[in-house]
Amino acid sequence: RLHDRGVRVTTSTRVGRDSAIEEVEKEYDAILWALGTKRGRDLPIEGFDSPNCSSGVDFLGAFNEGRLQLAAGRVVVVGGGDTSIDVASVARRLGHINSLHPKDRPEHIVLGYTAHDVASTMRREGAHVTLTSLFPVEKMTAAEHEVVDALSEGVDIRGGVMPVGVEKDDEGRAKAVRFAECELVDNRPQPREGTEFVLECDLLVAAIGQYGDLSGLEPLDNGNGFIDADEHFRVPGKEGHFVAGDIVRPHLLTTAIGQASLAVESVDHYLLGKEPGRRPKVDKHHFQLINKLRET
Repeated sequence: RLHDRGVRVTTSTRVGRDSAIEEVEKEYDAILWALGTKRGRDLPIEGFDSPNCSSGVDFLGAFNEGRLQLAAGRVVVVGGGDTSIDVASVARRLGHINSLHPKDRPEHIVLGYTAHDVASTMRREGAHVTLTSLFPVEKMTAAEHEVVDALSEGVDIRGGVMPVGVEKDDEGRAKAVRFAECELVDNRPQPREGTEFVLECDLLVAAIGQYGDLSGLEPLDNGNGFIDADEHFRVPGKEGHFVAGDIVRPHLLTTAIGQASLAVESVDHYLLGKEPGRRPKVDKHHFQLINKLRET
């Protein structure tokens, strides 16, 4: 449909690596950045540099690409949002093999470009998956039905706890995670003294947020891995640049679509040399049945 509407699609091309921002600016009058957030945040604790520690983004990416066919015997997921539920549920369903060859360990698949042999995964067993959250289970940011589904699939969920350190084995791999019960003070988690406990793991996944990969696009980076936007989704201080989606602030798919709709309106005004004017307090689109029938 995009091709039919006259959109030119260029694949296998990354601005900032294959072509500089300045080159794109010379060729185009307006640029809309819709990069998404494809980098996961690491846990800010000692030991998370272990090879079998990964982000939820990398874990789910390897699974969605079909490379990851097995998880691990004991998986610990740190999060509390919808992404962490996805990771925990996928790990639980994938299961593991007790006699796994070292080269087939999940970290080599998640962080590399190899793939599991599907035939070898037939002897899989259920993985023991624990999901932890800073908030109590009933106050987790994940949708309630997602939490219920994960629990019904056998995911162990522990709320009101925070990771404080990673214990490594002789190979330098994470073998356990130290946790403590916590409370939020000024919106920052603080461990309660004397409440530490240990969860053994073969794989530790952090699903605590994500940000954009802005390597080569540093002039757009607001310092936190995102791109700033004004109310019309223009990039402040960068004339002709517009932005929409998770790279502004990670949220829902519908949010990204709505932002893109407003952004292209701003692009249209910009190309016509007009100011976009003030936006209404509530931006909305009405479903027009007649128009939809005509389109169909």
